[in-house]
Amino acid sequence: MTESDKKMIMTNNMIEKKLIKIENYSNNFHEIPPIIGVILADQFGNTILVFEYNSENNDKYGKIKSYLSGDDVNLLEIDLISMYFSSFKTFASQTNIKNLSLLEIRGSNIKAQIYFKFNDFMIIYFLNSNTYLDSHEEANLIEYFEILINNFNYELTHFNEEKSRRVIQTIKLKGYSWLKKVNRDYLKKRSKIYIKKHQVLENIIVQLENIIENEIKEYLENLPDDILTNLVREIKNKIQDKLFRLIQDI
Repeated sequence: MTESDKKMIMTNNMIEKKLIKIENYSNNFHEIPPIIGVILADQFGNTILVFEYNSENNDKYGKIKSYLSGDDVNLLEIDLISMYFSSFKTFASQTNIKNLSLLEIRGSNIKAQIYFKFNDFMIIYFLNSNTYLDSHEEANLIEYFEILINNFNYELTHFNEEKSRRVIQTIKLKGYSWLKKVNRDYLKKRSKIYIKKHQVLENIIVQLENIIENEIKEYLENLPDDILTNLVREIKNKIQDKLFRLIQDI
């Protein structure tokens, strides 16, 4: 590998890192992680388990409470959050809403997804509003708790027993590591997709630039070279901006 090739690779890597940083900032991932945390509660809204992204044991509050409260003073209690969402299940059972399995509440910064897939439990995910899970990712999140419930059904059902609390504490520690990995994998996958889109866009722009220049030369034969260059650049930049906005939604 030549020195020129090495410099080119370094330059491309720097550009990719810059693009990924821009993407993360545009989706507010630098402040709100893709998956903030998850609550496992019983059907009555009693909180059993809480996994929070990047939460340490010495924090004065968990990530979920801090994001939902918006300040350090009026912190919401986790039990109140799960009890509030459990009321939707009660409401559905008393109306003609049949087989309620999922409820989503979306804000401009945070969204909550409440899964009522189990008779005795509900799962509440809190996510960045710009987090979009594909069917495989969503299935993996649900499967994780399906396994937990199947393997530790007694402890989760009788969560106030001393023996159960010890088991649940171990589950929580493993859950923190699991949630951290889920967030890391999500950002890594999203970054790869974003870079791929950008590469495709760059290839399209290169082809369009040649077409634009040839068409302008054909219809404006006597146009001075400096004006031609500026006109081609201006049209290219406008098309690039438009295409870039469009691929954000793909």
